Amino acid sequence: MLASLSAGKAKNFSEAERALRRGRMEAINARRTAAVINTGMRHRHLNHSRFTLAAIDDVIDRGQRQSWASLLAAVDASPEIRSRVLRVCEAHLSDDFAQRYHFWHNYASRQANA
Repeated sequence: MLASLSAGKAKNFSEAERALRRGRMEAINARRTAAVINTGMRHRHLNHSRFTLAAIDDVIDRGQRQSWASLLAAVDASPEIRSRVLRVCEAHLSDDFAQRYHFWHNYASRQANA
């Protein structure tokens, strides 16, 4: 349909064809929603349960509340993850507008001192 629209002419689909296409799109969207609900946001470097430096950077930069909650629990539980968070955040502290990194650096620092 998009290809025909980009060619400058609209394609006339029958109702059966429209229903079939609508059903396919609903199935695709349902799979996407199920994947996000079950695993949280899929980060580009987090395809396992470990928080690598790249995964931590991605969670801090692009993550949402659910991803941050899992990182928060990992920071509270592991001094190794805490040191990784500090290491990632230190690279961004010179940027005053990188507020997420400032937050995570302050949180990890306070957890390390507690």
